[in-house]
Amino acid sequence: MVVSNAQPCHEKLTGGLIHVTLGNFKKGQVAILSMGHRGLLCTKITRGRAMKPKIQILLAALLTCACLIVAVVAWATQTLTFHASFSPEKLGAQTNFSATGKFASTGGGVPAPITKVTAYLPAGVTVDVRGAGTCTQAKLEANGPSGCPADSRAGFGGGVGLLELAKEVIKEPFTIDIFLAPKENGHLAFLAYIRAVSPAVIELVLKAREIQGPKPYGLGFSVEVPPIPTLPEASNASVESAFLTFGSTNVAYYKTIHGKRTLFHVKGIVVPTICPRGGFPVEGSIGFADGTTTTATTTIKCPHR
Repeated sequence: MVVSNAQPCHEKLTGGLIHVTLGNFKKGQVAILSMGHRGLLCTKITRGRAMKPKIQILLAALLTCACLIVAVVAWATQTLTFHASFSPEKLGAQTNFSATGKFASTGGGVPAPITKVTAYLPAGVTVDVRGAGTCTQAKLEANGPSGCPADSRAGFGGGVGLLELAKEVIKEPFTIDIFLAPKENGHLAFLAYIRAVSPAVIELVLKAREIQGPKPYGLGFSVEVPPIPTLPEASNASVESAFLTFGSTNVAYYKTIHGKRTLFHVKGIVVPTICPRGGFPVEGSIGFADGTTTTATTTIKCPHR
């Protein structure tokens, strides 16, 4: 074995790729470990001089340890499993859309905090909010759900959050209230008021903006999630599980037609009149604070005719 100027070990992490430089294996070669998300790669560079046997054994041990440490760091990923449904299940009818999701980390411990949520509904699904009220982010932040008009409510949900303090994982339930916001450049927008009370007090308003999904999807929504502080010296909040139901419940308005006031019900989400072979596809994509993104898909069965 040969070293190159007996340079000390060092490591760096860039864009999910870890490099560890240890020393030379034979004359003219330094071993550099490169660990990415797909595995371990060793390359060799640089010239040097002969190494003593004890140093050979020491570097061999360091090399093995480095491989194990790097593998643990690089192979820990975030996972998502979720389920979606329509209620009622009827083609061409107004409905509620419900979804549940569970998060985990393959490396153990709490999942990384969420930084972005993107969801795509099946092609042909429409959201008809004509006649519904709207709420602003300022009102929701100042007064909570009671500050929004009753006819602006668009859904609800909740889940279980996680935080880590002194190596202890603590669970924290939270609730979600969803309201229709004013349109932005002609596109739909919704506000989600998230609240948790114990052990950390959290009140947060997130905005979901309408986007267009790729085939076989149609309407979609994207939500940016900022870091969520919890308790002093504890980790930022992450999520173990979440659920939501989105749609209009008994929201109605009056419209004058030919001089007569007529009562109309807000339709909200409307199921397509035709179900594709195999069912309605739904996709969820989650961005995490560790820089990774996890995507999961599910299918809503075609309603019985």
